[in-house]
Amino acid sequence: MEKNDENEGLRLLETLYELGRADIPASVQALVTWLDVPAPRVQELLIRLDAQGLVDQARCRLSMKGLVLAVSMHGA
Repeated sequence: MEKNDENEGLRLLETLYELGRADIPASVQALVTWLDVPAPRVQELLIRLDAQGLVDQARCRLSMKGLVLAVSMHGA
């Protein structure tokens, strides 16, 4: 991932974590709203993060590996 992609990907991971903490169902539309990023871009990021094992793109949720990373970023 390029630097901008990486930053957006990390923001997406953190947002999925925050949605879970707020008990808000995660969806592409929720991510579009929270991140203020177009839906095609959110889909692209989800696909890339899924390929890295950080999210389950089909279910729009963090994997265990993604959760560990999101929690570590949240505490930093």
